[in-house]
Amino acid sequence: MKMLIGQTITNIMPGFEFKRNVGLPGKIVDNPFLDICRSQIDVAFSCDSKRVAEEMPGFHWITAYGDYIKEYGYAINKPGIKFEVLT
Repeated sequence: MKMLIGQTITNIMPGFEFKRNVGLPGKIVDNPFLDICRSQIDVAFSCDSKRVAEEMPGFHWITAYGDYIKEYGYAINKPGIKFEVLT
């Protein structure tokens, strides 16, 4: 699937221990086609990239098409998982 450049996205970085997730809103700035994965995007975000690397609780990102930071934060809080948004 080719992702649309300029599309607003929600990125979630889940922690391995199910205690903390980090959210990062962004926009798609490129959609290259490389032989490594079916869905590939380059993402722009307003947060400092060093902070993203320091705050990332795991090594996977979950990306949703659209702005769902508020909704995700509400839902993930129900089982008691801490949610931080990087902006």
